[in-house]
Amino acid sequence: MYDDAPAQAAICGKCRHGLWDTEIAAGRWACGKCEHQAFERLRELPRLFRNLERLDTLMKGSSGGGGIGGPTRELPAPLRLGILSLTANGGVVTELQAIEDDWRKALGWAMGATRHHADIGGVTTFLINQLGWICSNYPDVGDDLRTIASLYARLDSLETGEPRARRFEVLCSEEDCAGRMAITMRDDNATCPECGTDYTRPQLMRLDSQYGPNTIRTLEENAA
Repeated sequence: MYDDAPAQAAICGKCRHGLWDTEIAAGRWACGKCEHQAFERLRELPRLFRNLERLDTLMKGSSGGGGIGGPTRELPAPLRLGILSLTANGGVVTELQAIEDDWRKALGWAMGATRHHADIGGVTTFLINQLGWICSNYPDVGDDLRTIASLYARLDSLETGEPRARRFEVLCSEEDCAGRMAITMRDDNATCPECGTDYTRPQLMRLDSQYGPNTIRTLEENAA
């Protein structure tokens, strides 16, 4: 399939944790846990997507005193823009189809037709059906699983109203390692993608970042 196939990894391309011996023996590029998480997120994406479409439609139809809304009600502009950025052209379906196209190439299949920006069911069905093979055979699967997780988080935060956790980078403290870890204030642990060093939350609090040393502690104190 790949003329210059990279050596089989000993760590998961998504979470960067070590693969089990059975997973390494099977030639996997993503661990079973990350595959299962991606499966569950892909199953949920159509529901989240349609709920946002429905919310935007209902709120548009509620202005002017008629229909469900009664008096004029409109979504706040930032929220409406957030919904449009995910449900219109260039949104969730477009990003997922880019993954579909890459997976089709990896499978040696012809490219599919460009999907309508609302065809969330079609693109997620394709990805779910090929997910198992991709996790076992596609070296770049980690990046795609991270994209799926990010899209899920964005849709879920708009539906629940919970703000997305702020992300920032901390620097690995191992000598001669230039690894960076993207974490949030809610993370209890992280693994350096370069050297594989695991950090607990107390250890992460002492790492340097673009904001200086003791990043998490400083941000928590400022937010208090």
